[in-house]
Amino acid sequence: MDSRHYTTEREAREALIRKIGEGKIIKSVVVDKGHWNGPEIHNITDTGIIIVQNLRTKKMVTKLIARPGQIARYFEKGKAPKELMELARKHQEMNYNNF
Repeated sequence: MDSRHYTTEREAREALIRKIGEGKIIKSVVVDKGHWNGPEIHNITDTGIIIVQNLRTKKMVTKLIARPGQIARYFEKGKAPKELMELARKHQEMNYNNF
């Protein structure tokens, strides 16, 4: 999953994600925010990483370190894995989401 537009501006976040570990995808959700490139697939991993891809091209758009609210939105109310929510809270406390 690589794309030319995924450039050096994201190096710090990528380094942190390598440290955390990208993990295994446990859920994928189609998200349509009306972007001109079309809908996205948000792949949520067991390490609290969100890998965003373009739905049509399957090219990677970005990788994010999930916040608890994001995780909760991807699952039905009250159905988000407790361990994943705790991990997202820990990442937020460590300010990982600001990279």
